[in-house]
Amino acid sequence: MNMSAKQRSCVFNEDRFSGLPDAILIYILSLLPSKDVVNTMLIRRFHHLWPFIQTLNFDQCMWPGHICDCYARASRPIYDEKYVNFVRHVLLLHKGPTIHKFCLKFHFRSFYEFWQRTSGRTDIWHYDFLRSEKRMANEIGAWIQFALNKNLEVLDLSFYEHGTDQPQAFYDLPSCVLSSPHLVELRLTYCKINLKRKSELKSLKTLYLDNVMLMDQSMNYILSGCPMLEELTLQLCYCRRRVVLLNSNLKTLKLDIRWFQPRIHVSCPTLLSFDMSGAVEVLDIANVASIAEVSVKRNLIFDFNEDNNYQNLRIFLQTFSRAKTLKLCSWLALAFSVWQLNNLPSPTFSCKSLHLQLDFVIWHLPGILNLLKHCPCLENLIIEITSYDGFTPYNALSWIHLYEFDAGEYRSMVDVPVQCLIDHLKTVEVAGFVMERQMIQFLEYLLGHSMVLQKMKIFAKKKTSGKAYETSNPNSLTSGKAHETSDPNSLTSDKAPETSDPNSLTSDKAHETSNPNSLTSDKAHETSDPNSLKSDKAREYKERLLNAPKASAAAAVFFY
Repeated sequence: MNMSAKQRSCVFNEDRFSGLPDAILIYILSLLPSKDVVNTMLIRRFHHLWPFIQTLNFDQCMWPGHICDCYARASRPIYDEKYVNFVRHVLLLHKGPTIHKFCLKFHFRSFYEFWQRTSGRTDIWHYDFLRSEKRMANEIGAWIQFALNKNLEVLDLSFYEHGTDQPQAFYDLPSCVLSSPHLVELRLTYCKINLKRKSELKSLKTLYLDNVMLMDQSMNYILSGCPMLEELTLQLCYCRRRVVLLNSNLKTLKLDIRWFQPRIHVSCPTLLSFDMSGAVEVLDIANVASIAEVSVKRNLIFDFNEDNNYQNLRIFLQTFSRAKTLKLCSWLALAFSVWQLNNLPSPTFSCKSLHLQLDFVIWHLPGILNLLKHCPCLENLIIEITSYDGFTPYNALSWIHLYEFDAGEYRSMVDVPVQCLIDHLKTVEVAGFVMERQMIQFLEYLLGHSMVLQKMKIFAKKKTSGKAYETSNPNSLTSGKAHETSDPNSLTSDKAPETSDPNSLTSDKAHETSNPNSLTSDKAHETSDPNSLKSDKAREYKERLLNAPKASAAAAVFFY
C-alpha cells in the first residue's frame, strides 16, 4: 500500500528519540564527550537529562581552539580558564547519584614545585608560578574526589607533558584514589605515586600505569591491597627500587621496561598471558607454571659478541617452556642462530603456535630452523617480516666473519629430522617483506618437508624504502578467511587491474607481448621501470611457491 506524501513526511519528521525512556537517553548521552553532552541542554527533551549522565569525559585536546604544542613548550604554568570553568560547572550541576566513569586528560606538571625542591630556594618572580601550580593541583584533586564520592568504577587520568619531562614533576596522585573500594578499573598516565601503606582497592580488576613514577615501595603496597586484580600493565614506568609483582589472582601482565631500571621480580601462579618488552634482562620470574601466552620483545639491534653464549637468556626463556603460544622478536631469533651455529643447547618449548616478528637478515634462518627443532608440537607458524636487511655494517661484518654460509644451502645445517614438520605443523602464515630470495627458499623448504601441512598463507606487501611493513588490520595475520577472493596480481603491483585473471601467474601467455631480451639489454635497464622489475620478480617467486614440490597432498598456498 503506497503512502501519501503527507504520511511520508510525518514518518520522516517523527522524533523517535523523544519517545525513549529517560534511562536509555541518559545511557546514550553518556557515550558522548562531556562538551557535546552539555550542548544537548538546548533541546527540550534533553535539557533536564544531561546532569544525570554516568560518564564524564573531559579531554582538553578536544576543547575548541586548544593547541597542545603551546603547552609542551610553555616556560610557565598555562591553564585554559575557559576549559577549567567548564569542568567546574559540569561537576557543580551534576545530579546523578553515581558516576560510572570519570576521564580527565589535562596539561599539568609541577615544574616549579620540582625546581623548588631540587634547588632549595624560591625566587620571588617564581612565587606566582608555584602558587598557580599548587592551586591547580588542589582543584584537580577536588574533581577526582567528587567522582570517587559517587561510587566511581572507572577512573582514567592522563596528564600531558607540560614544561618538563622530569618524572619527579608528575602530578602527585591523591591518596584517596588508592583507597576507593568501588574502583574496578584504574588507568594513570604521567602521575607520581608515593604510597606509604597498603592500598584498599578491593574491587579493582584492571590497573594500567603509563609513565608513572613509583616512589619507594608504592607498587608493592598497591598490589597487596588488590585481591581481585586480573590485568596489570606497567608501561615505561619509573622505579627507584626493586619491584616485586606478587599477586595470586593476576591473569594478564604487560611490562614495557625502561633501561637501567632496578630488577623486577614476578611471581603470579595464576598468570595466563605475559607480554614483556624493553629491558627484559632485569626480570626475575618464578611460579608462572599456568602461563599460556608469552610475548618477548627486546627493542635493540642484536648486541653481537663472539664471546657471549647468551646462556642467561636460555635459562630465562626456559621458564616459559610450557606456554602454548609464543611470540618472539628479531633479537631473540638471532640468539637461537648463535646457539644453532655453535652447537649449543637451546630451550625447548611445548607451544602449538609460534609468532616471529623479524627485521629479516640471512642469519635469522639458522635461528628459525633451530626454533622449529625445539618446538616439537608446533601446529601454527606465523612470521611477520617488518623490514629487510636491518643490520648495521658492523654487525653484518661480525656475522660474516664467524658464521659465513651459503644462504641457499642453509637447509643442510639441519642434521636431524624436524619433529613438528613431520607430525604437527598445519598452517604457515607469512606477512610483510616476503618476496625476497632467502625467504622464498625457506618457504619452499617448509612446503617440501611439512608432512601434514594444510595451508600456507602469504600476506605480501611491496617493499618501500624507509618504511617498515605494518598491517592495517591487526587481526589480518590470523584471520582464516581474510581476502581469500582477492586478486593475486594485486599483491605484486599497485597498478595491477582489479579484473585480471587469477590464473595469469601460471599462464604461458602471461608475458608473450614482452621483449624476451628486455631485461638483459643495457638499454632496457636504463629505461625500465624499477617497479616493473620488482613485479616480475614477485611473479616469479609466486610461481615457484605455487609449483613447488609439497610433502603434504592437502597443502595449498594462498596469496592475499
